[in-house]
Amino acid sequence: MLHQVIMLIFSKTYAEYVTSGILLGEQLNCSYTDISCFRAASYQQIAAAQKVVNTLLKSLKILLIFEPWVPTIDNLIVHGQAVDTIKNVSYPLKPLIIGTLTEEAVLYIYEDWHKPVYSTQYTEITVATFNRRALKVLERFPPVGTRDQRLLLVSVGMHWMFACSTRVFARKAATYTYVFGYPLDFDGWDNLTLCNDYVCHGSKLSYVSESALVNFTDAGRQLTTNIVTSWTNFGKIHDPNQPVIPSLL
Repeated sequence: MLHQVIMLIFSKTYAEYVTSGILLGEQLNCSYTDISCFRAASYQQIAAAQKVVNTLLKSLKILLIFEPWVPTIDNLIVHGQAVDTIKNVSYPLKPLIIGTLTEEAVLYIYEDWHKPVYSTQYTEITVATFNRRALKVLERFPPVGTRDQRLLLVSVGMHWMFACSTRVFARKAATYTYVFGYPLDFDGWDNLTLCNDYVCHGSKLSYVSESALVNFTDAGRQLTTNIVTSWTNFGKIHDPNQPVIPSLL
């Protein structure tokens, strides 16, 4: 049994998985139920197939357009989206670490809108995304002058996709929250140069996993040490701040 949990990502429903699974299977000549066939494919074949599937319309839900490949609710062990289930639980919840990055949505917004988004289009996007709640969103995040509104869309996306769900869990469970605001301090984005100097979605993974340790600056090495220390503390005694105190330098 888990005594504590680190929350990282939302899940698809089984119905949402099937569409992507069928399309991916078609590219790999596999039935979507044939796990052995999928496992027999090389990672290069899977990456190439995903690239093709990513260009296809699989859902009208905007979150699934931005995040097409995520874990799936199997309807056997997990019967609902965690953020929905959590609102009505009547039993004590496991302690959590859950958080966001400061610029989570930069990658999604700038990949989908290559040209500046001005006030009229920003309003149209907001209405199409939030429907009857659009007026409240526009009141909270009104267009800023006549300039490009994409950074405002980044803020809206970050709050909607990440910060709001974080607050739901924080109200229900013994929760430690974090806000990660450190951009990659090495050349790690390859062709995704739009993420240079921004804290794009996934930026923290290199520091959590220490996967690029040899490329880190001294500050980056200290940061990854602090993260690993905090998560190890949490795994041991439910408190990321002790017994080993992460350095503030």
